[in-house]
Parts: sequence; structure tokens; C-alpha cells
Amino acid sequence: MLATILISIGTGLLTATIVLIIVLPKKVQYIETINVNATVEKVYDAIRYQERLMNWSAWPSETNSLCAVKNVDGQIGAQTVFLNRKGKQFGYQEITHLVPNEKVSFFLKSDVVPFEEDVRLHFILKPLHGQHTQVNLWFDETLKKPQFLIAYIGGITKWVHKMHLKDLAGLKKFVESDSQ
Repeated sequence: MLATILISIGTGLLTATIVLIIVLPKKVQYIETINVNATVEKVYDAIRYQERLMNWSAWPSETNSLCAVKNVDGQIGAQTVFLNRKGKQFGYQEITHLVPNEKVSFFLKSDVVPFEEDVRLHFILKPLHGQHTQVNLWFDETLKKPQFLIAYIGGITKWVHKMHLKDLAGLKKFVESDSQ
């Protein structure tokens, strides 16, 4: 009797897992938009210069990591390297595309995440009237199946989205302040 119940539960879990693998999307994409009271030039530089980005990004504190800049800051190929508290690198983000005062694109790589296949982040900027700028954060992640279930079941995809919202709020506060 107990064996039959355990087999039924196991079969149900396996079926549910297979259904999730089939149904859940392999792609996670979204666009978030904010308007800031700063010139497009100021916003562009706050994003492309990694030393400045580290001042407003939520990621270092949320991941309990240290950051360092590799290569020429503000240029294609510049990297923000993520280090654990012992100084060991566990990932990076690299600038892959720049269109002055219009777009900054990043490739993100984590050495500890088994479910990511390709992660891209784009900041698309649009000058508005006066000294205002519209910032569109476009996140595009391709996940590996079946490992991607970890991201969904563990709430990691929702956590990442919340971090991007914190990033936009941090960017707004940073560029609207006079501390630059």
C-alpha cells in the first residue's frame, strides 16, 4: 500500500516536471521604463562607465559581492567583474555595444549559475523635452532546459526582475543628484 502511494506520488511529480519543462518559456524577456531628470549624456555616461554604474547598481549589495573594472572603462569590452568576499571571481558583465547617448548593451556571465545560456541587458535612451531622458531597460535571457526549472521554482527570475527595478531607481537617484 505504501509502495503504491509512493509510486503514485513519484509519477505525479515526474509528470508535473515534464509538463513544466514543456510549458515554461526558455526565454525571459521584459522592458522596464523610467524617466529621469537628467540629460541623455549624463545618463549614458552613468551606465557605460562601470565605475559609475557600481555606485547606483543594486547588484553588488544584493549579491554580497565586490566589483572591479577590467579593460578600458566606458568602452566596448569593459567589464565589471564580480568577486566574492574572498576575492574569487564568479562572473562579469561586459559592454558589447555602444551607440553614443542612445544605447549601452551588456553580456552577463555567471560561473555559478547552471541554467543560463545567454543573458543580455540593454539600456536604450531617449532624450525628452528639456533636461529629461527616458531610460528603457531591456532584459533578454535564454535559459538551458531542463536546468531552468531552478530559476522558476526558486524564484530567481522574479528576484532578477526586482533587482532591475532597483537598478532603475538607483540610476534615477544617481543621475538626478549633483554627486557626479
